[in-house]
Amino acid sequence: MIKLSVVMATYNAKDSIEQAILSIESTVRKDELEIIAVDDCSSDNTCDIIKTLQKNYSNIKLYKMEKNSGSPSEPRNFGIKNAEGKYITFVDDDDTVNADNLMDMLDIVLEKEADFGKGYLINFDGKNKTVENRIGIECKGSFDTMEKIIQYQSTTSDLIVRGKFLTENNIKYNSDLKIGEDTVFVADIFSHNPNTIYIDNYFLYYNKIPENISNLSSTQNCGDREIYDQITSWETTRKMLLEVSIDYYGLRLPASFRNILISIVRYSNGISEKCFREFSNFAKETEIYTKGTMSLADRYNDLYKSLLSGNYDEFLKQSRRRILINGYDLKFIIPVVPYLEKFYDVRIDEWTGHDTHDKKKSKELLNWADIIWCEWLLGNAVYYSQLKNKNQRLIIRCHRFELDRDFGNKINLDNVNMILTVGYYYFEGFVERFKFPKEKIRLLSNYVETSVYSKEKSAKSKYNIGLIGILPKRKGFLRGLELLKILKDENSEFKFYVMGKSYKEIDWIKNNPEEYKYFKKCDDFIKNNELTDSVIYGGFVERKDLYNDIGYVLSLSDDEKPESFHLAPAEGVCSGSIGMLLNWPGAEYIYSEDFIFENIEEMSKFILNVSNNETLFNEISKKQKDYIISNYNIDGFMEELLTYLKQIMIIS
Repeated sequence: MIKLSVVMATYNAKDSIEQAILSIESTVRKDELEIIAVDDCSSDNTCDIIKTLQKNYSNIKLYKMEKNSGSPSEPRNFGIKNAEGKYITFVDDDDTVNADNLMDMLDIVLEKEADFGKGYLINFDGKNKTVENRIGIECKGSFDTMEKIIQYQSTTSDLIVRGKFLTENNIKYNSDLKIGEDTVFVADIFSHNPNTIYIDNYFLYYNKIPENISNLSSTQNCGDREIYDQITSWETTRKMLLEVSIDYYGLRLPASFRNILISIVRYSNGISEKCFREFSNFAKETEIYTKGTMSLADRYNDLYKSLLSGNYDEFLKQSRRRILINGYDLKFIIPVVPYLEKFYDVRIDEWTGHDTHDKKKSKELLNWADIIWCEWLLGNAVYYSQLKNKNQRLIIRCHRFELDRDFGNKINLDNVNMILTVGYYYFEGFVERFKFPKEKIRLLSNYVETSVYSKEKSAKSKYNIGLIGILPKRKGFLRGLELLKILKDENSEFKFYVMGKSYKEIDWIKNNPEEYKYFKKCDDFIKNNELTDSVIYGGFVERKDLYNDIGYVLSLSDDEKPESFHLAPAEGVCSGSIGMLLNWPGAEYIYSEDFIFENIEEMSKFILNVSNNETLFNEISKKQKDYIISNYNIDGFMEELLTYLKQIMIIS
């Protein structure tokens, strides 16, 4: 006799379905159970994977729904109808189980002749396992157990229920609900007075990280449908449980209401005014149960107050997600702010140094934020990683400079949700240097605002090379001077534009003997080769006009400490210049081969050739520009960034 039917509703689960099923099959008692996989019209190869598993496991049954139902409810109902086991449980296609524990718990349910049994569960975030829903006090009898399950547990599908109890009482999942259906299902069971037991054990590992960002569960969205369904589930659950004198609102509504406030902040992109009115009315009607009994941080308390006030505009303002951008030297992220502000509230905490800031301001902004964006892995990342709370999310965006500092060893890595690097080469560098787990690291390349730059080039620009920033010495200023010398020996018209600060303006350069000696050598080279009139120090120029006089934007960095991305050649290309890079490690991951040169001699030959051939110059410039626009335009960058921001609100 089959003792247990494991019903698994599945949809587009090619990345997780095999692991889910194999975890159930790991028990030596597999002949006592069946797995009923009900596919909801997957468009990937989920069914093929299940069919392959069927060749090795005869207890797997696969069914397909005639049309997609849009939620697990109808597939679960189908599974209930076709279950042959004495008891039934439910496992999602992206979760796993401890099969031995499952069978042990089944034995207890059988021994007690219970209609309904439930334990606690384990949340798994990809790294850490935490206990949830554990009832730490004794349950005295069936009614007391039902009350404590309602009061102390979030309603999940890790239950064991007698199959005949469901069919005799016509208990099904409500397929009209996309959220709260588990709660209503359990309430329906309890409303028929089952013999209920709590077992101080677990069998379910609840996976809180979705494998596919495009296949989010309903609990990872929060719009009109989810709000309406949540209210319906609460009202329906209350009505059902009152039939057995269980006060759902008194026992559970404060915790449930708090969770939906958190969900609004994490997942909502706004709700309609009509939905808001219904939600606000419900909040007012149930205020006697929730106000003063919910433990809310200021962030969520302000949202709750706006709901009670009935002010729709204030609610939208309070529910809008908040990003705090912080760090020293925010030049790479500040241009993104206007784009971010279309979707998020943004505030800035600009630090005065790598490890210096206004502590009072930082603390206030910390309390305000939902997402904390640390630009650079410096003191700001250490500070915020040590102080963020569990409902906040923290991203660190790393470049290259941070590898020479020790801040990465001082952060609280457990509080860091995502680490972004701007290039593949330093992806591995940060893993090796600070032992960052690869599962937390993502690539987010730099971007170019292609429409910013002036297209009006000076008449002599085809004879002008340029470096945007020559500090520190690893930027290769001396190599640029050597290139200029080669070019001038062939054509005296060539000039070298040096944009940004001089070493004489930077105290740490002047106080560093090695750096100071290098730039003095550069001065001597200029003087000894009579290049003074050919080296133009441009200082600070607005970005849109930065490349007007430059025909060739150079990247001449050292091999030992190569660039993480080096944006200047990409920006220059968008102004009509040609980008030229020495082949520093990692350049090939960022730029196409027509940007990259092996040495300055090769560069000089190229420049001398195209400077006298306007058609060729324009052809190469256009080809490079097309490449940059295709790979690094701001729209593509924002699409990636917004995806990461959505993901980060879902993960723990």
